[in-house]
Amino acid sequence: MDKKQLGQLRHLKTEIELLKKQIGSIETRTTSDSVQASQVDFPYIEYTAKIEGVDMQEYSRKLRRLQRKLNRKIDELMDAAEETEEYINSIDDSLTRQILFLRYVNGLTWEQVAASIGGGNTADSVRKVSERFLEN
Repeated sequence: MDKKQLGQLRHLKTEIELLKKQIGSIETRTTSDSVQASQVDFPYIEYTAKIEGVDMQEYSRKLRRLQRKLNRKIDELMDAAEETEEYINSIDDSLTRQILFLRYVNGLTWEQVAASIGGGNTADSVRKVSERFLEN
């Protein structure tokens, strides 16, 4: 696992959320047609009426296909995110694990990581701990 892969974690989570929103906002397309109709009351004069609606068969087919595609992508992204989180959780050193978790999982800045860790740590010191760990 390297710095680039860890840095992707936040972006993976953002992409997962975007894909979930995309599934929820799939557009419906309307279709129109004309039919013969007549007035309700006598003399029952015929006329051509225009009707509009959603072609549910086509919409359902497209919706299912898009949902399958997006769900596959979400699954791939979630697998990658879980793999990264598992890697961070497997680190033996507690300080390093906390630093990487706060930085890459929670997306905090180095200043925020240092403040969360406490103990007189500075942004530069926690960044260096991270860099040294990732170099090995």
